[in-house]
Amino acid sequence: MIWFLIILSGLITFSMRFIFLTPAMPANLSPLMLTAMRLVPIAVLWTIVVAEIFLQNGAIAELSTNIRLYAALGAAVIVMVTKSVIGTIIGGMSLYWGLSYLLG
Repeated sequence: MIWFLIILSGLITFSMRFIFLTPAMPANLSPLMLTAMRLVPIAVLWTIVVAEIFLQNGAIAELSTNIRLYAALGAAVIVMVTKSVIGTIIGGMSLYWGLSYLLG
């Protein structure tokens, strides 16, 4: 399931980028289309992250024992406080590894 989402997201993203290189591209895009194109990478990343957090072994993970969920919530707090991408990645992975060590 996750591979299907990754491939589908990649195809959608590629097609949205490739259309600029073809003669089929109109000269002026509507504001709605420009907004939609700005949101494509966020939507693609969001589907991958949500699937990775809430699905384990092809089934919905139990919330009480879902270490990934707790690490993601911690990473959300880190990004709100620090506004740093690198800090969030390091902090979120540290939380995940620490919780996996302590609880796993």
